[in-house]
Amino acid sequence: MPKPRTFCISDEEYEKISSCETAKEIWNKLEVTYEGTNKVKETRINLLVRDYELFQMKDGESVEEMFSRFSKIIGDLKSFGRPIESGEHIRKILRSLPTISQPKIIALECRDLDKMSYDELRGDLITFEKTHLDRQI
Repeated sequence: MPKPRTFCISDEEYEKISSCETAKEIWNKLEVTYEGTNKVKETRINLLVRDYELFQMKDGESVEEMFSRFSKIIGDLKSFGRPIESGEHIRKILRSLPTISQPKIIALECRDLDKMSYDELRGDLITFEKTHLDRQI
């Protein structure tokens, strides 16, 4: 027989909600505590959209590091209810690459980008980095 699960809140959280009289008040207080007010959420979304729009690969950054940064932005936008379509991810990544990657970008753009997966692009760019760009350094 499975163990019953218990859910607890910390003493600090209890202090925040102990004066609430209804479950709705408790929910609202905890929501503001952990997610922020609507104004805070809107500001976070705006900052994430800005980070997405201005996203560029940094000098000396590996493809893995770039994808990690990009995935964080995409994940955060999705968690705030602002997902971006996969096809747009691929186009944005290609626009963010340095000019030294132009031969690979041109080759990739000859393919149907709407049918390419995010992970496939990541793999292609890592392979290109390892086989071509490492030789040029």
